[in-house]
Amino acid sequence: MGVNKYGVGEPLESIAVKALDPFTVPSPPTSLEITSVSKDSITLCWARPESDGGNEIAGYVIERREKTSLRWIRVNKKPVYDLRVKSSGLREGCEYEFRVYAENAAGLSPPSEATPLIRAEDPLFLASPPSKPKIIDSTRSNITIGWTKPLFDGGAPVTGYAVEYKKTDETDWSTAIQNLRGTEYTVTGLTSGSEYVFRVKSINKVGVSEPSDVSEPHIAKEREEEPAFDIDSEMRKTLIVKAGGSFTMTVPFRGKPIPNVSWNKPETDLRTRASIDTSDNCTSLTIEKATRNDSGKYTLTLQNVLNTATLTLVVKVLDTPGPPSNIATKDVTKESAVLSWDVPENDGGAPVKNYVIEKREASKKAWVTVTNNCHRLSYKVTGLQEGAIYYFRLSVVEFRVFAKNEKGMSDGVTVGPITVKEYTITPEADLSDIPGGQISVRIGHNLHIELPYKGKPKPSMSWLKDNLPLKETEQLRFKKTENKISLSIKNVKKEHGGKYTLILDNMISRKSFTITVITLGPPSKPKGPLRLDEIKADSVVLSWEAPEDDGGGEITGYSIEKRETSQLNWKLVCSSAARTTFKVPNLVKDTEYQFRVRAENRYGVSPPLVSADVVAKHQFRPPGAPGKPVVYNVTADGMTISWDAPAYDGGSEILGYHVEKKERNSILWQKVNVALISSREYRITGLLEGLEYQFQVYAENTAGLSRASEPSKFTLAVSPVALPDAPGTPEPTNVTGNSITLTWARPKSDGGSEINEYILERREKKSMRWVKVSSKRPIAETRYRVTGLIEGNEYEFHVMAENAAGVGPPSDVSKLIKCREPVSPPSAPNVVKVTDTSKTSVSLEWTKPVFDGGMEIIGYIIEMCKADLEAWQKVNAETVLATKYTVVDLEAGEHYKFRVSAVNGAGKGESCEVPAAVQTVDRLSAPEIDIDANFKQTHIVRAGASIRLFIAFSGRPTPTAVWSKADANLSLRADIQTTDSFSTLTVEECNRNDAGKYVFTVENNSGSKSITFTVKVLDTPGPPGPITFKDVTRGSITLMWDAPVLDGGSRSDYWVEAGQTKQLTFTVEGLTENSEYEFRVKAKNDAGYSQPREAFSSVIIKEPQIEPTADLSEISRQLITCKAGSAFTIDIPISGRPAPKVTWKLEEMRLKETERVTIKTTKDRTTLTVKDSMRGDSGKYYLTLENTCMVSTATIAYDYCITHNA
Repeated sequence: MGVNKYGVGEPLESIAVKALDPFTVPSPPTSLEITSVSKDSITLCWARPESDGGNEIAGYVIERREKTSLRWIRVNKKPVYDLRVKSSGLREGCEYEFRVYAENAAGLSPPSEATPLIRAEDPLFLASPPSKPKIIDSTRSNITIGWTKPLFDGGAPVTGYAVEYKKTDETDWSTAIQNLRGTEYTVTGLTSGSEYVFRVKSINKVGVSEPSDVSEPHIAKEREEEPAFDIDSEMRKTLIVKAGGSFTMTVPFRGKPIPNVSWNKPETDLRTRASIDTSDNCTSLTIEKATRNDSGKYTLTLQNVLNTATLTLVVKVLDTPGPPSNIATKDVTKESAVLSWDVPENDGGAPVKNYVIEKREASKKAWVTVTNNCHRLSYKVTGLQEGAIYYFRLSVVEFRVFAKNEKGMSDGVTVGPITVKEYTITPEADLSDIPGGQISVRIGHNLHIELPYKGKPKPSMSWLKDNLPLKETEQLRFKKTENKISLSIKNVKKEHGGKYTLILDNMISRKSFTITVITLGPPSKPKGPLRLDEIKADSVVLSWEAPEDDGGGEITGYSIEKRETSQLNWKLVCSSAARTTFKVPNLVKDTEYQFRVRAENRYGVSPPLVSADVVAKHQFRPPGAPGKPVVYNVTADGMTISWDAPAYDGGSEILGYHVEKKERNSILWQKVNVALISSREYRITGLLEGLEYQFQVYAENTAGLSRASEPSKFTLAVSPVALPDAPGTPEPTNVTGNSITLTWARPKSDGGSEINEYILERREKKSMRWVKVSSKRPIAETRYRVTGLIEGNEYEFHVMAENAAGVGPPSDVSKLIKCREPVSPPSAPNVVKVTDTSKTSVSLEWTKPVFDGGMEIIGYIIEMCKADLEAWQKVNAETVLATKYTVVDLEAGEHYKFRVSAVNGAGKGESCEVPAAVQTVDRLSAPEIDIDANFKQTHIVRAGASIRLFIAFSGRPTPTAVWSKADANLSLRADIQTTDSFSTLTVEECNRNDAGKYVFTVENNSGSKSITFTVKVLDTPGPPGPITFKDVTRGSITLMWDAPVLDGGSRSDYWVEAGQTKQLTFTVEGLTENSEYEFRVKAKNDAGYSQPREAFSSVIIKEPQIEPTADLSEISRQLITCKAGSAFTIDIPISGRPAPKVTWKLEEMRLKETERVTIKTTKDRTTLTVKDSMRGDSGKYYLTLENTCMVSTATIAYDYCITHNA
């Protein structure tokens, strides 16, 4: 609408225009699926939207919702740029669903379809089978088997085992027991003489595993076994009992048939002395009130038809010793005699500490103690006297000797009478039985050196070892009889080896005799430490050094033992390792072990070298999941699958694979293979025709099993239809910026069934993952356009055919295809026309081609030929960038043809020819002034600035150009420049006199043309007209004047600046009420202020008046119903200017705020809340709104409901 000081003119309306971006939001993402689930996270992937809305996808927003919630929660804080996301922080056991939005500059797309509800929990699988059962025992009707727990529990504890058995000539298995907790079971009720096999299944939360390997066949019959003792090393130690006490020796044994048992002890009838109790697998011997006679060796004998076994047990009864034996006299002189004896046959269970010697003259009855502290087996009695009656140096004396230990003194042994006399012989010892004076003895054996000797008086005896005096100990004893000297060493040790010297001295002579003792025994323990060189889940490699002492014999081997640290018993692993390194196999994963090694030579076994505790576990991880199995070559009872190796092998080589199958109507996966599968292809047989099967694969390395692969597609076991062959390699036929059209050849064989559809998969250049190409309908043809691709990315494709038998193998992978708009030479320019001619030139113009070939036009090629020759030649040496060109140097009056071709990066396109031949002649035309859409006929400049007017023109012949201005000589004030095609007028330092109308005229023989310009110079206005006075009073005077003759290019008004702002709104304050104002707005930049924009009309300042109203549309029928004791709220939007005063009433009672009643009012709504409602709260509530305009009242009814409990 136009506005002047008289008012507003008629409006001019445009057509309706909707303000929209040139693009829209994208379509929803597609193919949203869940690829991985754990107890606290779920991984999603999806495909790009089919349409990006004309703008690049900026990212994706993912939301999730719990099953019990109505609220969707955003998963990612920032947009996700990948087509995959992991939602973590989930609550274990909760069920979730997910959806995805795509986002571009226009906003969020609609959400994708939500995923099915999925529970956040670690995936569970069937446990692997237990180990192959082993036969432990059997009878005519029972067989006992045992097994070890499975290597893989499926992620849930194994709760039991199922035991199955059958006869070897039968096909059906019978269940012996279900949910057995132990790993050993006796199958009863078998047929004697029949041959049976057994297998075991693991049971966990998911279900029953595949059966174990079948046991070795075994006949139900009595088991024959040689008799043997089930005792440990503690049982072989000497049993020590105090005199008067009781003892029992219990020995477990085994043997089939049950062996006969007998106990024996030399010189003792155990049938009367002991109580013997024997069962089928154990025997015991008990003796009450033990004495020293019960000490000794007890022999236990087992005998059946196969063999005989014996066991010797040693018992020591702690009692007084028996009497010494073999007492004798020697070296008798007139004053002395030497007594000698042997140790008691029974020492009473404790070493003899000393001996007591007594004497008695023949004529007397009393015994006189000679010594009570003799520690040797001989004693020289001195101080003998001749008889008083005879003058002979002879006397008869009796002697007796007692042995004594910590329990007391033994019975005495008497010798005599002895006639005392004296004669001399030089002492000699006979070493003829000891060749070379050397004796070899085994460590742990007893050494006894006995040497005949002679000498009178009886020589004294002493021993040296390595030239040092040798003393008797509990192990080492000297003995001297009348004619023999002996040296005894019990339980010879290494340190007992060396040079022993016997010294005989009888006062007549002193002589020495040397014997060398060489000890032979077990080696010392292997030199440590016992190293753990290689630790795996089922084995450990041990190494050690050879013993420093070989015990006098060559090391014949090493024995290795192991034990679980939770147990005390050691188990033999190998008894004859030849080298100082050994691999211990058959360990249980995650169990802690200890190992020990002993060296062995011909003389015995060394002490053990013990290792540190070690846990049997791998130093690496299980592999990642294999690729999704592909099913092909389907028959009525079999299918072949293949899969890709895991992307991650866990740091250890993949040992093989396990395959599981599942029927469509079953929830249990069943293991297919018995042995590890080494290849990535496997044929599953034994399927039932007409059932649909699904398969999954596990990879196994030394650390264990991987997660299961993604299950294959369900495939129907049907015959004779086979899987189709692979289709031909996909080939691109059309490529654009976001799509690729592919074609391929049909499979050579359709497998005997019609191809139902083709499955097309794509993979980006930098990705390992194949993604199925989504399509609204199955792909039935051998051609498909793949959309939703990213421009600039490279893709490869393969295709699989599917028939009634399933999906066939994939085709060969296509070459990498870059997604971009197709590139080809451009089409021809649309129109080529002649714009001018002369005697020697032709000017051409054309429009750009409709199709640029997918690339930017880089120029044009102009060609010409004489009309009668048709010999085209290129005019321009370089391509022309503009869409016009003048061909020069032509022959006058000649006829020519012209054509133009566009050029892009793909080459030269088709040409467009001028429709008719063109003659080179001068062309006459009336003058034309060339102005465009930006041309301004009014020019406004500030005083002091310059003004420059530019006009282009044309005409043939070249017209004359003239500038003019009324009442002004432009030749003096302006600078005018004119050429054949344009003219300029420039005025420097403009003032108000330069304002006005300028006329530009061009003229030739064919006519003339003019155009007028208006120039406004913004300068100060001229002075106002004469001032006159009016209405002169005491306090005021009214002045009047005329407007200036020159307004300086602008109206002379008086304006007050109200303020400045950077926003598009501004509130002017401080105005006077009931005053009328006009307003205008100017824009400002660094160059200054723009022209002002004035308001359409003036405004009178006063407060607006709006009647108060209440919006009751949200309250149905203005009635509120509430149950007894509940709270109710009345929330009503209100309006009005000024803001109304609010009053609430119940019937005639005005409501005020209490503990039960709350009233909240804002400028646009009021809320009444009543807690714990009761019958008295029922009735009509009145809302009164009041401002300066009027008073308004609204009514709401409240109905009180009583709920009765049944």
